[in-house]
Amino acid sequence: MAKIFFDAHMHAMNLRHPNFVSFVDSIVDNLGDFVTSGALSSGYLLTPVNRTQQGLITLMNMFSLFELSIEEIFTLIDDDLTGKYREREKSFKGRTPSNSTYPPESYFREGKFHFRELQYDKYGLVPLVMDFSRDLKGEDNLAYYTKEREIKIISYLNDTVRGIERYEEANRDSFLEFYPLLGVNPAVHPLAFIVDLFEKYLFPRGPFRGIKFYPPLGTDVWPEEEQEREKVKFIYAYCVENNLPIVTHCDDQGFRGVAPKLAQYYTEPQRWVPVLEHYPTLKVDLAHYGRQYNQSPLKARFERTFTGDPWFLQVIELIERYPNVYADVSFSGVEPTFYKNLHRYIETLEDQNLADKIRERTLFGTDFTVNLAKVESYPNYLRIFEESPFSDTEVEMFASTNVTTFLGLG
Repeated sequence: MAKIFFDAHMHAMNLRHPNFVSFVDSIVDNLGDFVTSGALSSGYLLTPVNRTQQGLITLMNMFSLFELSIEEIFTLIDDDLTGKYREREKSFKGRTPSNSTYPPESYFREGKFHFRELQYDKYGLVPLVMDFSRDLKGEDNLAYYTKEREIKIISYLNDTVRGIERYEEANRDSFLEFYPLLGVNPAVHPLAFIVDLFEKYLFPRGPFRGIKFYPPLGTDVWPEEEQEREKVKFIYAYCVENNLPIVTHCDDQGFRGVAPKLAQYYTEPQRWVPVLEHYPTLKVDLAHYGRQYNQSPLKARFERTFTGDPWFLQVIELIERYPNVYADVSFSGVEPTFYKNLHRYIETLEDQNLADKIRERTLFGTDFTVNLAKVESYPNYLRIFEESPFSDTEVEMFASTNVTTFLGLG
């Protein structure tokens, strides 16, 4: 098997895929909660830099990608890793971000992907397809042209499959490989729809290698209502039987389709406790390491590290208790301090068995294209990780060995 460096958490989408109606609907009756939810906090998107002219440049950079087709996004990543954008590196308009850093040479050169002293034959992308389908029946505040119900997942899945096929047809010798995950929001669909979706698109019959959950869109991973619970039980049983993983959004922000407080309730790591009690071998990646951006002013001022936050500690507890619980560094790794704090936490643990478990269950991911809200480019994010205090052995684990195990490729 070729040696692969993985981006275990990224997105390839354009403006036709998200559901902006659901996002606005989640705010309309909950504006106060939205303001206090942390979405506008300086630690999340409205950083000091993004509150200047640089914020508009950041938006321009991000929206440049949302205008592309999926195959064009893959081509852009290919071009960027092979150095075709190097003349643009560090050529900023406005204020230079503090996390701006680039490698001295392009990452892919001489037929290999180079990362520190490590070399890889292929670069594995794990595009996470999100289910932006909505069901607003019973809502009192529908706008004039708003559809009550819209199934968006099928077109997004088909666009992803076509995007991969078209990219591969145009780049037959490419170093990129693809391991997409299928998004599903069971709250929106009947069980029969989910069964049919899995039979058509999900491994072993389809091209998608696992499941993407996004609780802020309304996914309750262990609902009380029996009919709703049957749907998630089918999903978990299918994943266990076929050795397929689930990546679930796990920070307190994101693209919401329900009220902020409900979104955070669904997203909290401890919501997975009853799931894992019933399916203890289920493979779950608690993405973003459970970051919490909605902090009190005192905590934000005096406590700089996230490793004391409740959600992070819940993630660690689940990693300790269950053999197939993982966490990834996507988006969280936009700042070098994230890696420094995570490294310090692991290195100072008295329980070396737990420290080893964390090393064995950490996955590297970028959250591209969403991470462009806080980094300039794909290589910029990679370089921050490359300059982290983690050893080459740990980098190899996070970006290759652990992801191979998580995806069931080994």
